[in-house]
Amino acid sequence: MPVEQLVQELCNEKQRFTQRGGKRPFGVSLLYAGWDKHYGYQLYQSDPSGNYTGWKATCIGNNHAAAVSLLKQEYKEQSLEDAKKLAIKVLWKTLDVKLASEKIEMAVLKRKDGKTVLEELTDKELETLIAEHEKKEKEAETMAEKMPTPSDQTELAFLRLLERTKKLCDNVETNAHKIQAAAGQLEALLNKMHELNKAESNELVQYTRELNQLRIISQVAMQKSTENKLQQIERIPKLFPLLNGGGKEVEEKEEETGEQLQSSNEIRLKNKTIYEQELRDELFHRTHQDKKEIKHDEMQEQMANELLSLTRSLKENMKVAGNVIKDDNQRLVRMQQQVDSNEERLSAESVRLARHAYKCGFDCMLVFIVFFIFVSFIWMVLVMKIFPKKVYVPTVTPPPVQMPHSHAHGHVHGEL
Repeated sequence: MPVEQLVQELCNEKQRFTQRGGKRPFGVSLLYAGWDKHYGYQLYQSDPSGNYTGWKATCIGNNHAAAVSLLKQEYKEQSLEDAKKLAIKVLWKTLDVKLASEKIEMAVLKRKDGKTVLEELTDKELETLIAEHEKKEKEAETMAEKMPTPSDQTELAFLRLLERTKKLCDNVETNAHKIQAAAGQLEALLNKMHELNKAESNELVQYTRELNQLRIISQVAMQKSTENKLQQIERIPKLFPLLNGGGKEVEEKEEETGEQLQSSNEIRLKNKTIYEQELRDELFHRTHQDKKEIKHDEMQEQMANELLSLTRSLKENMKVAGNVIKDDNQRLVRMQQQVDSNEERLSAESVRLARHAYKCGFDCMLVFIVFFIFVSFIWMVLVMKIFPKKVYVPTVTPPPVQMPHSHAHGHVHGEL
């Protein structure tokens, strides 16, 4: 039985189960691997609704989108050993747990003695494959560590992010979280520059000061009490240190736009004025917050954090759904192409069938005429045998007989 026919029968059963009685579809996707004499080794995948497609390599289950993406990049026509290594690599990248022989199973479809068999790999073989992959990963990490990172690009990225972060300081209260996140990224870039040790020490000191000042600004915005904000704002120095040799791109941008980096004194004075006004409002209008208001603020903050986490999870779900929709669209395109090719083949076969049908009808008519003539001849012979033709024999007139002469009469002639 061909593999595709078997897959089609199972998928038809899924469709029948879905369409009859308002039942829900089977909540499983299946992979089918098999061999037949027509197309050799084949791999099919069916979704819960009963649609199926053929694949060279695919994956189902948790993190299947990442696995399929990796297979699209890495898969090529290769040997069985290379295919095993690729499968281990995909499992290594997508599994949530550490890869071990007791946590995975691997089998190979083979032809043996004229039969198709599925051979499962032993734990020892799996451990060998996992060990080889771990060794390769460690070698790749070692090579990546030895490969030098261009310091000028890191420094340029640091300066770009630093300039954008200073512009966010125009509205510290609104952009406090953004400033804090940017400070973390700036710290990572600064640590990378320290590890490379390519930049000058004076520049690194200046970058460190700027980073500390941005941290102070974000901490001030996070303070709940206005008095604490005023105390923290005084920690900001009057000016940001000037950058000597801060990168060609910043200098070119300053020459084109004429904009200089914003001084910390301006930020300090602006925020100090805002916080002093808030403190006056608190002193003149209310001396302390009500406990209910404090509890209400805490509840609002908690709800905001929950909404933020829900938004992040929704973003992840939308991303996964987008990948699934993208895969489904690609699958539909392939199915449409297959339908078009099948329609072309069907039309060609229809023309061929019509031609053969016409020829077959003509041949059948000739055979019928010959058969009719033959049967007619046989019946004619039989009729002639059964009803022979009558033969009429003519009557023979005997010759006249001469009678003896009578003495009393004259000559008498008679006929018999």
